[in-house]
Amino acid sequence: MKKKRRCESPVEEPAVGGFGDGGRKQYPLRRKRSRSPEENSAGGKEKKIREDASAYLDINNYSLYKELGKGSFGKVVLASYTIKNQLTAIKIIEKQREDDLKYVRREASVLQIASRCPFLCRAMATFQTQSLILLALEYVSGGTLQNIIKTRGHLNSEQILFYASEIVVGIKFLHKNGIVHRDLKPENILVDDQGHIKICDFGLVCTRMYGEKTRCGYYGTPGYTAPQVLSEENYDAGADWWSFGVILYEMATGKLPFSPKGTLEQQAETIINGVPEYPDSLSATLRDLIEQLLKKEADQRLGVNGNIRHHPFFSTLKWKRVKKRKLESPIKPKPAKGLVKKDISFPKENPSETRMLKKFNYVDPSWLE
Repeated sequence: MKKKRRCESPVEEPAVGGFGDGGRKQYPLRRKRSRSPEENSAGGKEKKIREDASAYLDINNYSLYKELGKGSFGKVVLASYTIKNQLTAIKIIEKQREDDLKYVRREASVLQIASRCPFLCRAMATFQTQSLILLALEYVSGGTLQNIIKTRGHLNSEQILFYASEIVVGIKFLHKNGIVHRDLKPENILVDDQGHIKICDFGLVCTRMYGEKTRCGYYGTPGYTAPQVLSEENYDAGADWWSFGVILYEMATGKLPFSPKGTLEQQAETIINGVPEYPDSLSATLRDLIEQLLKKEADQRLGVNGNIRHHPFFSTLKWKRVKKRKLESPIKPKPAKGLVKKDISFPKENPSETRMLKKFNYVDPSWLE
């Protein structure tokens, strides 16, 4: 299903840790000061670090393999950083519309913050050419939660508990940092080679959502969007908890809780006023969890009203183990087959484009080790 996006008010600033004057430094490496004067002299270790980092910011050091997906802002291509033969997924965005640049800055900022949570997809590097913006993301090879649901039809309670717990940690991390995803769905939840999840696609996030701050505007994907968003009313982090409730229902039943049939207006009417049917196969605790998340009134919705981790469905979990990725995945992805490079190249540079984003270049410190 296609995403729908309308103009939003008020205009949002880049997320904390972004690219303003008080934002993150270009290469945030924390190293102990050396006692050796040789390492502090011109041409020493600090200069070597910057030289190493600059190689990751050169488009000529990446080789493209195959297209992984395409969205409203650009496309994602599987690539290799040829110097170290490291796989990465590069999001390629052409500098065509000035209004899109604020979304790109915001997405890049969130991708950097994401390095602090194991259940979020992070940026390995963000850089640009004269007419292209490039986000080099960690490559997550196990497919998507959507693929798993489609392959199996629906998941059992053990599988739902595993994925739900990791998604909860990821959502709560975003909300703690004032970030609302606004497009949570199984397609945007990747699975790594160990079976753990990675929430991805931060192109529609809103930031600085602390306290009672709200937003207004239609963002997201039909079928997963909260009633407040569809009605173009003010909404907060409760919009993500609604989407999470839809994802839980889909994992348990293999279908959406509200019919995706008809026009977008008819679908919206069903979501705003309709009531889902709950099959008898759902356990009492899972059904109650979904019902609490799909409350029409945002202030009554679990996640906003109450701590979701205290719900009986999660009673067997030790959340510290979840946060440390200590749970064993009940579904192990199949190993990726050998990659064959296809005839793919980066879009041609537009000589007339002259815009360059300030303080945009970034390399994740782990790539420099």
